[in-house]
Amino acid sequence: MPTGAQIKRMVSILGDVAKLYGINDAFFIGGYPRTVAMGLPLSDVHDLDVATSTPGKASQLGGLLAEQTQGEIEERTKSTFVKAHGVEIDFQAASEHEFTSPYLHAFDIDATPLAKNIFDRDFTVNSLAIPLGRNEIIDITRRGMEDLQRRMIASILPAKDVLPKNPLMITRALRLHCKYGFGIEKQTWQAMLENVDSFRNKISPERQAIEAYLLSKYGESIHLLEQVGLPELSLEEMITTGEKEADE
Repeated sequence: MPTGAQIKRMVSILGDVAKLYGINDAFFIGGYPRTVAMGLPLSDVHDLDVATSTPGKASQLGGLLAEQTQGEIEERTKSTFVKAHGVEIDFQAASEHEFTSPYLHAFDIDATPLAKNIFDRDFTVNSLAIPLGRNEIIDITRRGMEDLQRRMIASILPAKDVLPKNPLMITRALRLHCKYGFGIEKQTWQAMLENVDSFRNKISPERQAIEAYLLSKYGESIHLLEQVGLPELSLEEMITTGEKEADE
């Protein structure tokens, strides 16, 4: 886990590298913008996610950062992963499900890699973006800040459509609820209940165990797992397996 000071330093370095090479359309997405918007300490940030509005720029920026910092770099299927100065940074390419584009069109949003990435994420509270080198929060979905203020977990796209394809959202929603005290939107909660079997069938046993371990840090999770229909994730054997998997 990086310290808040390490996160702050890497945010600054990334801004400097982007400016040096004239990359003006790179954005932090995911947990870091949410943490900033909530006014929480940067020690709450585990890693950094970066996306760009121009195809190919994210991976280019990742390579430049690794070169400048002598960091470790790994090319993955949909991203470039860099570890430098104790911080993991995921430079993400465009990603979208087949039903994302109509929503971008409906909201009159250009289908850039950044917009596709954000609309393909899970919850509105994770949909904010911060431009590298600037203290500005961008709310592309136009719902992120509102849902943070009302402390509500809601799916970016209709929950009934996305939960069957991404059932890991079930345990991610429970973790956000436990950690921050957020409520869960009615439609999202209903879709969670309806896709428990998808979670069991589509999520690997190893990942299920890791989710069990992560949720075990919150006493409230036992009751929530019973409510949602995944009581097996509170079993001690599952939690112990997940702890071992998470440490590897």
